[in-house]
Amino acid sequence: MPAGQVLLFTSELGDADPALLARPDVRPFSWPGLLRAVRDPELELLEVAEPLWVGEWVRALRSIALVKVLRAARPGRRRVRVATYAIENLDARERLSFRSLDGRPVLGAAATRLATLGLGLSLLLLDTVVFGTTGASENYRRAFGWSLRRARHTVLTPRLDTCRVCGPPAGTPRDRTVLVLGAPSARKGFSVLMEAWERAGVVEQGWRMVVCDPAGEGEPPLPAGVSIRRRPPREVVHELLRSSAVVAMPSVRLRRWREQIGLPLVEGLTHGCRVVTTTETGLADDLRGHPLVTLTTPGDAASLADGLRRAMDPPEDPGSGDVPRPAGYTKRDVVAWWLARADR
Repeated sequence: MPAGQVLLFTSELGDADPALLARPDVRPFSWPGLLRAVRDPELELLEVAEPLWVGEWVRALRSIALVKVLRAARPGRRRVRVATYAIENLDARERLSFRSLDGRPVLGAAATRLATLGLGLSLLLLDTVVFGTTGASENYRRAFGWSLRRARHTVLTPRLDTCRVCGPPAGTPRDRTVLVLGAPSARKGFSVLMEAWERAGVVEQGWRMVVCDPAGEGEPPLPAGVSIRRRPPREVVHELLRSSAVVAMPSVRLRRWREQIGLPLVEGLTHGCRVVTTTETGLADDLRGHPLVTLTTPGDAASLADGLRRAMDPPEDPGSGDVPRPAGYTKRDVVAWWLARADR
């Protein structure tokens, strides 16, 4: 996290980095904590949750209003710019639809249009936006292009060059392992992956599949060559990423959910793994042509099996870490872009 930044978090995921949460500048959100930050005369940027995370955005609007009122009451202090980092890949209108109106299509469509208009108007409060993927940028442009014209915005994809924990890939031959990071769930395409694994027929060639399940719940049926590691510590995950040849993330789209970026995809590439994924991730357009990425048809076991076989038998040496790949951007780069003035 860049120096000079204070993170007030409103919720905590189960796989949150304990080292990050232990930092003194990272703490749970509270109104007194926000008031202390706003009183800081050096404050120049307020980062808020992205607008399509509607529950968090409603809370963010209260924070934006508080900052603007308090700064207006103290003329002479520097203006605080409002920024967001957006990665939502699910169509904005579907994201804003009302489940309770599923059985009333006309009323549901009208309510969704009103919600889209209201959210678009609230986007006028933003000064600067960084989209984490081209997919997210296009999603917002389609629904809110008119309201984003006021804000500076750009696409800065995640950094993909080297893991900051493990360093550059060693260049040694990788184990014949396909690594899956995430719960064996429907939205992660697990059933399709199991069918594709059997279709690929690679167990006899010494290949195995390891599923790292952070939740550690359930006992799904597994074909030969597949095992599950439940709730592995982060050091074990990094060890598997350093040694595995392939990372698989065959996400599929479900109603009201679509893969945004896909942390397993990013982690696989930063460790020099070959990655097999689908076109459902928001990064799909940014990674077309990437030498380590194989894109497959979502929900199609035959396409996924073919993608797995191609990743397992690539034209390049499996241990080669010299294949050129895009570097991407860090959070420090994102903050620097937010702070850069338009007239520079």
